[in-house]
Order: sequence, then C-alpha cells, then structure tokens
Amino acid sequence: MLERLNDALRKILDAFQSLLSSEAVVFTFGDLDYRIHTTYDDALKDADAWATVVRLTTERSVPRLAALDELTRQPQVNIDACGLAAFWTPALNFLPTSPVRYIEQVKLHRFGPTLFKKIEYKIPVLGYTDRVLFRPGSNTDVTCVAHESVPAVTSSDHKPVSAAFEISVGFGNVHGDIVDLATSGSDEPPPAAPARPGAAGPIQHAHIAQEIDARQRWGDPQAHIPEGERVQLSDRSSEASSSRDRPLRVLAVTLNCGDAPLKAVELRAFLRHGRVARRGGTRDVLADVVAVTLQEVKISSLFARVDRLIEAHLSQHERVPNACIAHLQARMFLLVFRRRDVAVSDATHGRVITGGLVKGACCAALTCAIADRSYRLAFIGCHLVTGMLERLND
Repeated sequence: MLERLNDALRKILDAFQSLLSSEAVVFTFGDLDYRIHTTYDDALKDADAWATVVRLTTERSVPRLAALDELTRQPQVNIDACGLAAFWTPALNFLPTSPVRYIEQVKLHRFGPTLFKKIEYKIPVLGYTDRVLFRPGSNTDVTCVAHESVPAVTSSDHKPVSAAFEISVGFGNVHGDIVDLATSGSDEPPPAAPARPGAAGPIQHAHIAQEIDARQRWGDPQAHIPEGERVQLSDRSSEASSSRDRPLRVLAVTLNCGDAPLKAVELRAFLRHGRVARRGGTRDVLADVVAVTLQEVKISSLFARVDRLIEAHLSQHERVPNACIAHLQARMFLLVFRRRDVAVSDATHGRVITGGLVKGACCAALTCAIADRSYRLAFIGCHLVTGMLERLND
C-alpha cells in the first residue's frame, strides 16, 4: 500500500510538471494519508505494538511517534522512485493529526454451504496524514520558520496543519527544523539542516544573533534589543535595515474537514488571520501569501461558499484573493490569497487530477513580486485515500 501511495504522489507531480519550473518554489500539501508504521521500531514488533502506540499518544511522546512516520522512514528507494527526493518536510513536533480509528479485521469463514463473517481482532490506525512538503527553487533560499497543528479544532476528526516559510534570493538552500526526504529513509539519522550564517560585528554581540532564529526574523529581528546595542546582520534573509531585502512570507495550511462545517472560531484558530506566531512574546507577523487546501468539504446551502468565508476572514488584514483560486471537484478547495502590496502575474492552474488513490489534486502557480524581487510559487493541493483494511493486510 505504501508503494501505491507513493505512486499516486508521483502521478500528481508528473501531471503538473509543466507548472513546476526549476525556478519555482513548490509546496505539496494536503491529506497525504501517511500513517504510523510500528515496524520502524524494534521495540514495537509484538502483539501489543498498537497498544503501545496509543499509549505513546496519550503520553504525548512526540519523538517516539515521529520516528514511526511512514513518509520519512520508508526505504530510500521508495522516495527516489516517487520523485520526492528533491523535497523537504518540516520536522514533526506535534501529535499525529488523524484520529485513532479502530478498524475491524474481518475474515470470511465457511460453515457448510453458508459463508459468515467473523471479526478476528481490532487494530487502531492513526498517523501524520496532514502534511506540507516543499522544494526550493534554483535561485531561491527557503527557511521554514513555523510548523504546527491546531488541536483546538474539534469539528473535524483531523487537525489542521500549517507551515510558514520565508523565501529569499539564493541558490536553492534550505534552513530551519526540517527533514531532507533525499536522505531521511536511510538507517542513519537524517542530517541536520544547514546552519544559518552568523552575525557580523563585534564578538561580544554574537550571542544576540544566536537568539534571533528564523521566526524572530519576521519583522524587525532586533526589535527586542535596545537601540544603542543593535548590530547589523550579514544574513541576507534576515530583516536588514532596508525593506528591499526582506523575504517573501508564505503560509501553507491544510485541513481535512471530514464533512463538518467550519466554524468562525475555528477559522481564527488555524488561519490566525494569516499571521504566524513568534516566540518570546513578540508580535505576530502577517504572511504575504496564504495558501489553503481543504478536503472533504461539506457542500450544502450553508457551506458552499467556503472560499468567501475564508476570504472575509483574511481580508481584515489587507488581503485579496488572486486570480488562480480554484474551486475543485471531489469536495476539495485550493485557495491562494495575497496581501494587497504583493503584485501577482502569470497566475495559472492545472486541471483537476482524480482516480485511484487520488481523491483530488490541483496545482496553482503564480509569480509574486515584493520589495523589487520576484518569486515563482507553485502550490499543489492533494487528497490521497487508502483503504484501511488493505493497510492491515500489508
């Protein structure tokens, strides 16, 4: 089943290849249906393995659970075959976002001329199904500055996942707490992401630069430092004194609605008006581009205009939808919003992909210009579905 899931992703990437130029920063996000796999941990290869997984979830043991993620722990040959070797994913720092479902393992038995079903056992299935993957462009650097789920959303049995990025002119480098899919499937621990360049200036100010991580660079990186003690940073993607050096800020959000209508209070919870949280109690910062993909959207007279609902929520902070918003088939949305001061050109989107494990997929591509810089972006919204009983038989 894992191979079929990877093949479905490969099908999606191949279908939109004409929109995925080498210069484009590509975001593949949505319900990718990757699950927890107990065989990646020798300590869980027994009859009580799934009971242990449920206990780890209850105990909020995120590192142990993340180490069982199908996406990042599968054999490297699988990653290479499905075209994900060029992609990165933010490191998992939260609990699985899909629910614990107890699936019945059913077998058919013959008693004389009659067939009857017998439930052999039940097994829980959960995983990190809601994901954001990204690929840097050949002439850009990408920093992942935030990655979080929103447990406060309870209308759906899935939890929303958001990831925030800053994009700057560069050479295809990536930074942040991330995992390289090109190496994650090996037996060795995945290598650490490249370190950010240090601060220029006197040695006594070096500790200041260390405190300014990727999240704090959104806005004025030295806002918490007294005016007389500020130093100039040599890192191009940090906020320098000139606004023309600031990066493009992108927020990607995914939610499987599970047929449940979105509530206004939950919109605030996972969209946060397009803001990205910053540590240390400093103010949040607005993203320049907000991309949202929703799956299993309930179509009814009260919920058919979900795009307008989200647009109204974001428009409070000077955003307008750009030309490549797509209302997809298969009860799925891919929505892209921008701030009014972000110029958009060459906006286009590909045809809807469905069939097999692909319940719905679409790609929107556009060029965004801000602070005298232009960046090509491509967003691929995905909804993949596998049969749970098939997974149990793998």
